[in-house]
Amino acid sequence: MVRRLVTAVVVAAMMVLPGCGRQVTGLNVTGNGIVQSGQTLIRFETAGQLDFQNVSYLMVFNTSGNQNQPYAQGFNTNYANWSVYFIVGGGSTYANAPGLEQVYLNPANNAASAFNVTYPTSIVNFQPSIPSGNAQYGFQITFNRCVFDLSPPTSNPSVPATANGICPPFANAGIGNIWNVSLFTLDRTLTPIDSLSVNGPSATDYTVSFDVTQVIPGNGNSGQRFKPANNASVSNPAAQITGIEIFNTP
Repeated sequence: MVRRLVTAVVVAAMMVLPGCGRQVTGLNVTGNGIVQSGQTLIRFETAGQLDFQNVSYLMVFNTSGNQNQPYAQGFNTNYANWSVYFIVGGGSTYANAPGLEQVYLNPANNAASAFNVTYPTSIVNFQPSIPSGNAQYGFQITFNRCVFDLSPPTSNPSVPATANGICPPFANAGIGNIWNVSLFTLDRTLTPIDSLSVNGPSATDYTVSFDVTQVIPGNGNSGQRFKPANNASVSNPAAQITGIEIFNTP
């Protein structure tokens, strides 16, 4: 079981190709703590100072609307419920900006593959720290939801169909309004370390979802999930996930 899980996340990391995303300052949180219209902000919260050289941080989304959670052992299920994911850290490639990958199930052979998404730098903002809130350590990504409005890839790289609009409505089929999101960490050997479960990266005992058509202020059951500190099972605080916060404005 452990070997299969390691293989799952190793394959996910191996599919990552060099991206062109860069840190920008065009997406900001308004004074009341809610992101601007058309944007979502996800906070990836950790127990200790981030280590982008030795730890990879994955933020995985299921945008299909089927309300199923994307779990770490994706390889064992042909990456069921994986739609897109941001990856940060893991060495120099994504130490300063997240890569973005689209996971696509080819109907010809029923095999899942990942395609690098070349996104406009104006619609994704990466902050390598959390400026305010309940967590002392972590990072946050603010993005225009249209960056996930991707057609089935026919070539590499994929490019968002609508770069500057407000989504929904989405231009492409297969994107729902209820999104599920998971957080994972990997070490330098690409071994999975932690997830949003208190029972480790292989656990499937949690669900985190949000409605992109609703205002989500980050606090409350719809916008956050915290792991009890006394249940910590990860020795490296840089890789220990303590929670997630979601901010969303239609």
